[in-house]
Amino acid sequence: MALSFISSSDIEVTVVITCDSSVEATDEQRAQYLNTGDLNDLGKVGDSATRFTIKALSPSERERAEVAAGAYTRSELGRFLWIEAPTDLKDRARWHHELEDDEKIALAQYNEYINRVYVEMIRESLVKIDDEETSVDSIDLIRPESARAHVVSELVVHIQRLSTLDPSGK
Repeated sequence: MALSFISSSDIEVTVVITCDSSVEATDEQRAQYLNTGDLNDLGKVGDSATRFTIKALSPSERERAEVAAGAYTRSELGRFLWIEAPTDLKDRARWHHELEDDEKIALAQYNEYINRVYVEMIRESLVKIDDEETSVDSIDLIRPESARAHVVSELVVHIQRLSTLDPSGK
């Protein structure tokens, strides 16, 4: 059969974040873990590593997250620029420098929208932290800010992978 059907969103998994000080892994192991979600790919995970329990999101839950983040009012110019931006950091910096002011504003607004989508996805998906029920508000308490941003990014990677795999891949 060539058509893909929605997988179950009733599945919960527990993940750790690769920047956790209780995780000892090479860059290759970290990348593999982010691709598979399999803790066996990550190297050594200490007992004190923070564990996040997340659930897969159904299409309607993903849409609800996007709408809550502002999907109907996001900047379409910003979206276009975000897609067209060079991936090389130096090229991207020069490209960004040459944008018109209204384009820079549109791109910034779209980046803000993407960040809100990430938070809303976590709001819909996060079940527990270290086996205690919690909410996305707990993520805002993570310090330093660089660690909080890392946690958000990795949780979104896990949520997206979990929400779009067929059941055999979960």
